[in-house]
Amino acid sequence: MMVILFLAALIPQQILIATSRGQASVPVASEAGNAAVAAVLLAQPLGLTVTLDGSAARVTLSGHVFDFDVGSPFFRCDSSAYPLVGAPYIARDTLFLPLHWLTDYVPRLLAGRYRWDPWLARLDERAASSSAASAVATASPIVTAPPTPAPNPITGLRFPHTVVVDPGHGGVDPGNPGLALPRGTSEKDITLGIGKLLRAELVRRGLNVVLTRSTDTLIELASRPLFCRADCDLFVSIHVNAMPAGRRQTSVNGIETYFVSDAKTEDQKRVAQMENDALRFETAPAGTGGPLGFIMNDLQLNEYLRESARLAELVQSKVAAIHPGEDRGVQQAPFLVLAAARRPSILVETGFATNHADGAFLASQQGQRQIANAIADGVVAYLLEFERKLAGAGGGSGGQAR
Repeated sequence: MMVILFLAALIPQQILIATSRGQASVPVASEAGNAAVAAVLLAQPLGLTVTLDGSAARVTLSGHVFDFDVGSPFFRCDSSAYPLVGAPYIARDTLFLPLHWLTDYVPRLLAGRYRWDPWLARLDERAASSSAASAVATASPIVTAPPTPAPNPITGLRFPHTVVVDPGHGGVDPGNPGLALPRGTSEKDITLGIGKLLRAELVRRGLNVVLTRSTDTLIELASRPLFCRADCDLFVSIHVNAMPAGRRQTSVNGIETYFVSDAKTEDQKRVAQMENDALRFETAPAGTGGPLGFIMNDLQLNEYLRESARLAELVQSKVAAIHPGEDRGVQQAPFLVLAAARRPSILVETGFATNHADGAFLASQQGQRQIANAIADGVVAYLLEFERKLAGAGGGSGGQAR
């Protein structure tokens, strides 16, 4: 019963907003694939105002300004950009804002003025009168830590976490040839299928998830890590491996997981070159010094190598347990798609499209679901470890795995 209640709370049919202006029950729409609420229905209970200029939407709430672009899963507030689960959209001449913004960001960015209760699907205003607040501050200088949140009944996690899932390639970039995949199927199709299933599984477990692409479109390599900057804990890029022509082309199989660092073996160099070769489909260079110079320069700024290696180890062990191919272990290589991420980041090579057994597994709905579920197991295992370290260090605010 607890699990059923939790799942229902994740995407409620309606939410209750209770403020000093009154109470309002606001329906939740999901017609664009992600939960959203009509901005006009938030005006009365929250005092929210909206201005639209083409695709640019500006929302003002409690003196804070939030800038959205219709169709883009980001918003800006106080010169910082934040990723969203879903994008704002317009339907029936009405602007719909992602529920993720209202229930996660509004309580966090507005200095504790609002509190979201996912179990009751209720947003409450918590502002006390200035005189009462002054009296409390004068009477007692003691600051008490907030109570530790109850664990999620599915995962055991106590704090909110955001994961960016990056389905590799897309659009004019099909990825590797997929010699053992069904006709008409390429790497970009496999990665998108696994990416969507991974998002659904992580959301089911109560995590926030941002996809770098949800359709067959090309996202530049250097732009993908930018999804994981301001409000993000982990970056997971999904790919499919392949062997070049030769006697080992069809025999090599299995799963391997990478974190970004110098390549140590010829195989690691081969995989990095194969994935970084996606640059040739892009119209603009990644930066000065060429792609390798960009990677190695950014590696100096990447402070999450140890955490990335641990995340790779946990994900690799979970996926290897269900994969029909060989456990090829944790690897390292200079991937452009990982180098610029400012959080722990990994690249999962989910199998070889040049091996018939791997190809059949990757092309099947069951295989893609098993891989997605196993990656989710590894991600949750890492976040549980992170929360235990945070508690041991005296922390308790949750959020980003820094």
